[in-house]
Amino acid sequence: MSKRANFQRVLAASRRGDGAHRTSRDDVIARVLRFVDRHDGRVPDMAALCEAAGVSERTLRSVFKKTFGIAPNRYLRVRRLEMIRATLAAADPRSQTVSGIARRFGYSDAGRMAAEYRALFGEYPSVTLGRRAAERAERSAL
Repeated sequence: MSKRANFQRVLAASRRGDGAHRTSRDDVIARVLRFVDRHDGRVPDMAALCEAAGVSERTLRSVFKKTFGIAPNRYLRVRRLEMIRATLAAADPRSQTVSGIARRFGYSDAGRMAAEYRALFGEYPSVTLGRRAAERAERSAL
């Protein structure tokens, strides 16, 4: 099973809240994902993640490495950037800004977030935010 498919399976199980058919590793991941969901995209520190999962830092790192191929902090940074991307894509550029959305997700430096965003998605967050306005203008021109 691919890492992405495994992620989707674990994520769906965490949202359902059923633990009957999950492995211990899946249970740890599900606990962490539920904990992170309650923090609205803000990345908690490693100690909080370990406490929420009920495992040591070493175990948590091992579980994430085996499940996703990356460390928990890296996974959470990517996840937060994906949440920012979805928010930017749905935002109205007339009333929302990149820096405001970045702050909402726990970034105090919008420039740093923009650099991480561009490295991951290949475009600046302002391009994602502006795309909705461009699409709206194109529709109204028709």
